[in-house]
Amino acid sequence: MEIYWVLLVVFHVAVLVYTGNSCTVQIEKENDFVPFGEIALLNCTSNCTNLSWETRLAKVRFSKDKTINFSWVEVRVSEWEDSPIQCLATDDDNDVARVIPYVLPSKLDIDLKEELEEDKEHEVTCSVYDVAPVQYVVLSVTRGEETIFRRTYEEDSGRGPKNLTETFKFNATRSNNLQDFACQVTLNLPNVTNTTVHTSPVTVRTYALPEDPRITAETWVEKGTKTTISCEVPRAFPPDDIITVLSVEGYPNISVTGNVFGSIDLDSNELPAAQHNLVCVSQVFNASKQSNKHIYIYEPPMVNLTVSSKVANLGDMVTADCNLIQGNSDNFDLSISVDGKVVKREESPDLAENITITRRKPNLTVTCKIFIRDNNKELLTKEETLTVQYPPEFSESSCPDSIVWVEGKERMFGCRSEGNPTPEEACTLYLTNLSLPTTTTFSAERNMSGIYTCQASNLKGTVNKSVGVTVQYPPEIPTVDISTTSAISVGGFVNLSCHSDALPPPTYSWEIPPQAQVDFFQDNRSITIREASLYHNGTYTCHVKNKHGHSSTPQELEVKRGDNDNTTLRIGLGCVGAILVLIIIGVICYFYHQRDKKGFYPVEQNCNSGDIPMPEINTD
Repeated sequence: MEIYWVLLVVFHVAVLVYTGNSCTVQIEKENDFVPFGEIALLNCTSNCTNLSWETRLAKVRFSKDKTINFSWVEVRVSEWEDSPIQCLATDDDNDVARVIPYVLPSKLDIDLKEELEEDKEHEVTCSVYDVAPVQYVVLSVTRGEETIFRRTYEEDSGRGPKNLTETFKFNATRSNNLQDFACQVTLNLPNVTNTTVHTSPVTVRTYALPEDPRITAETWVEKGTKTTISCEVPRAFPPDDIITVLSVEGYPNISVTGNVFGSIDLDSNELPAAQHNLVCVSQVFNASKQSNKHIYIYEPPMVNLTVSSKVANLGDMVTADCNLIQGNSDNFDLSISVDGKVVKREESPDLAENITITRRKPNLTVTCKIFIRDNNKELLTKEETLTVQYPPEFSESSCPDSIVWVEGKERMFGCRSEGNPTPEEACTLYLTNLSLPTTTTFSAERNMSGIYTCQASNLKGTVNKSVGVTVQYPPEIPTVDISTTSAISVGGFVNLSCHSDALPPPTYSWEIPPQAQVDFFQDNRSITIREASLYHNGTYTCHVKNKHGHSSTPQELEVKRGDNDNTTLRIGLGCVGAILVLIIIGVICYFYHQRDKKGFYPVEQNCNSGDIPMPEINTD
C-alpha cells in the first residue's frame, strides 16, 4: 500500500515537471471576417521554436525563421468551405484559426409602383443577389429615414453566396405621397464597417378616387336654350394631378387639369333634339373613374285649349278640350284643372273633360297644362276664364239676422248679398217708408230700430230677408219723482223714484246723506223713508249708467220739526220730574229709618203708609 502512494506521488511530480516545460501556441487574426478573394493576415506566437503553418488556402507570404517564437502568414480567402488554418510547433502543440469570407450583394433591386392608390394594399419587393454569409444579412425597407420592414436570416447556415427575394405588403395613405422608398441590405459583421448597401430611392405618389364623379345637369333641356352642366370629383387626391373630362357625346369635349370640379355651358342648338349621353371621366395617374347621365333635348311643345261656352249658369255643363299641337307626345302628359284642382290627366295628345258648374263663383278658371312625363316638370299652361251667372243669396256672414247700432255713430247697413251679375239691394223698415242704403254710410238714429225687409235682385232672380235692427243709446237725464213735497216733518213717510230712458236699460244707484237709513226697491230705482228724522235731511242723487254713457239728477229733501215735537218734549220733561220726586222721597225715608235706629224719634211717620203726598207732574 505504501508503494502505491509513492508511485502516485512520483507520477504527479512527473506530470508537473512535464507541464512546466511544455510550450503554447496562439494565433492572432487581423479580423474574423474577410471579403471573399482578399488576403487575410494571421500572426502566431509561442514559447516554442520551429513554428509552421498548415492550410489548404493558398499562402501568399509567410515567415520561415525557426529561431524566433513568432511566425506570420498571409493567405488568400478563395474558398467558401470551412478551411482551418493551423499554427504548429515542434513539440506538437498547435492552434487553429478560421477566417469567414463575406461578400456584399452584387446587385440589389426594388420593385415598387410609383403611383399607389390610397387605402389599397400594395407590395414592395426587394431582390438581393450574391450575398454571403446569409445568417448575417439584415434586409429592410426604408421610407425616408424610417425603417418600415425588417428581416434577418440567422437560422440560415449556408456559406456560399445566395440570392434573396422578399415581398412586403402595406396600405398606402396620403402621408406616403412624395416619400422615398428604398431596399437596404446590411451584413451585420462585428468590427466590420461599411457593410450596408441600398437601392436608389423610389419616390411614390399616392392618389385617391374614392367615388365616381358626380354629374349635375338638367335631364330635360329645351331646344334653343342654354344650360350649365358640371362634374365634381369628391375627395379626390392629389387635386393638382386630377384630370376631369366632361362632354356630351364628344361636344364640347373639355378637359380640366388640377381641379376636382369642371363645368360647361351647353348650347342646345348645337345638338339635335334627341337623347344624349353625358360623360364625366376623372383620372389621376393610371386610375380613372367614369359617370354617365342621359339628357334629353326636346323641341318646345305647344297646346291649344278650347271651352264650349265662356258664359254659363249655375248647373250648366261646359266641355273643355286640351290638345298637343307641337312636340313629341311620347314625352309629355296633359292635364285639365278647374280652379287649380286637377280633374283629368292622361298620357294622351288630346284630352277632353265635361265640367259641371256647381260653385257660386263669378269666374271659373279652366287650365290646360303640359308636363314632362319622366320628371313631372311643368312646361306650359293655357287658361280660359268662364263667367258664371247665378241668382242673389243672403248669408249669415254677409247679412246677419240682427244688427246693433249706436245712436249718433256713422254706420252702413251691412246687409249684402252674393250673386252674379252683382245684385241691387235695398232694406225697408216694416210698415214705414224708411229705406236705408246698403253701400253708403249714415248716422244711426233711435227711430231706425225695427224689422227691415232686405231685397236683392239681379237678372237671375230676387231674394228677400228680414233683418232686425236695434239702435242703442246712452241714458237720458233721469227724472226723480217724490211722493210728497220736498219738505216733510219729522216722522213723516216719503218715497223717491228715479227713471231714465236708455238702451240697453241702465243700472241705478243713489247717493244719500251719510246717516240716512232708507229701503231700496225695484233694482235701486226707488228708495223709501218710512219715518223721517233730521238725519234724512239733505240731497238725494240718482245715478244711471249703461255701456254707452251715464247721467244723474239730484233731489233735495228737507225734514222739519212740527207741533207734535212740543208735546213730546213736555211728556219727556214730566217723566224727568216724576223721577226726581221719587228720588227725594226715597232719601227722606232712608233718613228717618236711620234716626229710629239711634233712639231719636222726633217725627213719627210710617214711610210705608203712603201718606206722603206725591208731587203732581204737569204734562200739559
